[in-house]
Amino acid sequence: MKGHACIDPLHHVHDASGFVAAVERASLERGLRLTPIRARVLGLIAEAGRPLKAYDLLDQVRDGEGAGAAAPPTVYRALDFLLANGFIHKLESVNAFVACHHPSTAQHSVPFLICDRCHSAVELEDAQVVAALDERARALGFVPQAQTLEVHGLCARCSG
Repeated sequence: MKGHACIDPLHHVHDASGFVAAVERASLERGLRLTPIRARVLGLIAEAGRPLKAYDLLDQVRDGEGAGAAAPPTVYRALDFLLANGFIHKLESVNAFVACHHPSTAQHSVPFLICDRCHSAVELEDAQVVAALDERARALGFVPQAQTLEVHGLCARCSG
């Protein structure tokens, strides 16, 4: 995947409405239902351009239209659906969510580079890193079921 946009630190979702439309198409193709609340949560994550925490999402959903259905379980169910179908990623170390750059693919593991100063997160799609971790785990008799690799530090903008 060398040269792929996901290894470019500036690569992120630039067009939130286009991203939501791509997820709508992928949902239709997979027979999934992207409800209005799921689409709203997805749009907010895509618009943010940075990782968002669930309660920040809840506040934004409540501030928007159709706020009547904005109870925490509703937002968490929307997040669960989006995660399970590979439309977003959860950054475990900061307990926040980011849009996946590949909404038309199934759920997949990717390493993330997370800036501790500006809180940006770069989806570093590198199949070799993911495969190497899987291979090393299996060599030790471990059967991986999920992978989370998050590298914290300073991005080029913050370290320069």
